[in-house]
Parts: sequence; C-alpha cells; structure tokens
Amino acid sequence: MSKSFEERMKELEEGYDNMPPSVSPDEIIQGVEKKSKKKTSWKRIYTFGGTLAAAGIAALLVMSQQGTAPGTEGLGTAPGDEEQETPDGGVQEAPAEPEDETPPELTEERAVEVMTAYRESFETLVNETDSQRVESYESLDGVRQHFEEVMSEDLAQWMTDSYFREESDGIYVVAMDAPTWLQEDQSFTLEQEARDHVRIVQERNNEMLGHVEMVYHAVYNGDRWILDEIVSTQLDEGNTAGENAGSGDEAAASAAQSVVDYLISQDLTRLSELVHPEEGVLFSPYVYIQQDEAQVFQAEDIETFFQNEQQYVWGTQDGSGRPIEMTPSSYYEEYIYDPGLSDPDEINVGETSQRGNVQNNIQDVFPEATVVEFYVEGSGESADMNWSALNVVMKQDDSGEWKLVALVNDEWTI
Repeated sequence: MSKSFEERMKELEEGYDNMPPSVSPDEIIQGVEKKSKKKTSWKRIYTFGGTLAAAGIAALLVMSQQGTAPGTEGLGTAPGDEEQETPDGGVQEAPAEPEDETPPELTEERAVEVMTAYRESFETLVNETDSQRVESYESLDGVRQHFEEVMSEDLAQWMTDSYFREESDGIYVVAMDAPTWLQEDQSFTLEQEARDHVRIVQERNNEMLGHVEMVYHAVYNGDRWILDEIVSTQLDEGNTAGENAGSGDEAAASAAQSVVDYLISQDLTRLSELVHPEEGVLFSPYVYIQQDEAQVFQAEDIETFFQNEQQYVWGTQDGSGRPIEMTPSSYYEEYIYDPGLSDPDEINVGETSQRGNVQNNIQDVFPEATVVEFYVEGSGESADMNWSALNVVMKQDDSGEWKLVALVNDEWTI
C-alpha cells in the first residue's frame, strides 16, 4: 500500500534532522526513494508530484540553516564581513587605510605667500569703494567664507566680527586700525611646532606699534598652508603715571588726572569745576579735530551732561563718512570711557603721539595747552586694533590754574 503524503513528509523531516550541514535537497529525496518499492505508472505520477513538493520544502529547510545564505554553503562568510566575493569568484579585500600625508615644508618663500594671501584677502574688501561699503558680498557669512580660503575658521570669524558690520543696505567696513602685516623687507624666523604647525616670528619696533614680537601661526589643513592665529607680545614695558612729566607740566598732569578720575566716577559736579571758564570743553572723537563740527560744552552744561537727551552731531565717522549723531551719555560710552583708564599703560605729558592713521592736530588747535595722553593697550589677538587713548587737553586760565579745554579720543582707524 502506498504511503500517504503526510507519511512522506514525516520521513523527509527525519532525514533533515539526521543529515550533515551540507546535504542537498536531491540527496534527501534519493534517500527517501531507496526505501520505496516499485510503483505502477499511476503511483509514479502520484509520487512524482509529491516528490516535487517535498523537494521544494527540503530546499526551504536547507536554506533556513542558521548562518547560511543561499548560494554560500561551505564558504563560511556571513553578510557584513570585510571580505566580499567578486564577480569572477575571487575575494575582494577591504581597502587599506590611507597613509597620513606629509605636509610640504613651509619655507620662507612659502611663508611670505601665506602672509601675502592673508593681507590681500583683507585689502581687496577694504579698498573696494571709498564709501567703505563692501560690494562683493551681501552678508557677513559671505565675508567669513571669503576669509576661510586663506585662514582658519576661528581667525576668519574674528576678522569678520572685528572689521565688518551688517546694515540694512549692505556690509560695511568698521573704522579700526588694520591688522599688523608681516614686513617682508625685514627678517623673520620660522619655528617648527609640529609637522603641520609652524610659527612665523617677527620683531617689530616703531612709533605706532612700539617694540613688539609678532607671531603668526601657520597650519597645514591637508590641502595648503593657511594662517590660524596671531599673537602680539609687548617687549618693552610702558611708562608709569607721571613718568614723562617735566617739572613745569606736573601741575597740568595732576589736574588731568583729576579730570579722568571724575570721568570714571561720573562726578560731573566736580568735573564742571575744572572746565575752562571762557573756552569751555571741546569734544572730538578723533585726534584730528574738525573745529567746525566739534561740540563745545560750558561748565554748566557738563553738570547735566548725562541728563541731556538731545541728539548732537559730534563729527564724522571715520571710514563710512556718516555723521556721529548721539546723546551726550552715548558719546561718553563710545568715545570717552574705557575701563582701562583707571590703570592706564602709559601717561604721556606734553607729547603728541601719532598712534593710528589719523593725523594728530591737537597742538595746532590748542598751541598754548598741555596734552596729557592716557593710553590703554589692546588685548588678545586684536591688540593692535582695540587699543584706546584719551587725550586730556589742559590750559591755564587767567589766574594760572590748569583747566580742561578738550577731551580728544584716539583709536584705531582705517
């Protein structure tokens, strides 16, 4: 009597349980056929149909063996392994890790090229128009990306924040002293910090900068050498208070110190007592005094200086050429007060200092006065640009007392 379909399925399952891992579906069926007796034609037809079904099930059972993918019996390679089969049956190895690239040597010639690219990236924007409006870019992001072509992201961000401002009608250059460039006609040294980091060091000594050591950090970014950081170190200590005062100017220096003290403490009642009774006190945002634009306040006006809400035009803004229009208290914050005035780095008496790009004409406007300069050094990477100085101009009145005739601000300008 022929076996039922269910009995043949049971035999297939028993054969599957006892078979080695690499047995194929055909071998399972052959093993089952050996146990079967000869069959008549109609029985063979029945058996053939069952055999086909059994073969399909057996194939599914074999393919379901854990860790074995179709067509990979015996290869021992699971999906995700680093080695992969190539079309011709070979094994493709995972790509080797790229070796670190050795940066090209930063020679003196290359260092000059890096520093020239740094300078030109700034000057091309600043010199575009006389109005100081940047025509090439419509946003500060565009300016920053322009700088990132030759410098690091941090330095590019600093350059953008320090020298440019965004207004409703475009991007404008901020009126500040330009960065200190490498003087190509003066000697400099290269100090290797790492294979991709070199310090470009140059000592400078002039009236504008003083005696400083400029260090430009160049790094290799995988493609080229760029500028990463700039550090300025003062090599000579500044003068202390009264050190430059001669015997005849000591009284003027002392009175000027009182003026600064009252400005810091905002004691305007006492400050008004030091204002020249006839000439009043002139306010100038820059060391080049434009007498036709400068504001002059009398002693009684100084007492109510901070309470005065009127908008005055104090002069013309360097760079943009726009009028400096603000209240007295805003002018005080912008062009008079500096936290460093309480402990200035230099106090220069009777000397006219040419620190920035603006011509100093204080002595021409006040030929009989004594100028006492309170100078505050800059700090950080922008030390060459965020310095400030307050020139307190003192003149003797009819009784011989030193009185205040002008407060003149000095700062970096373009």
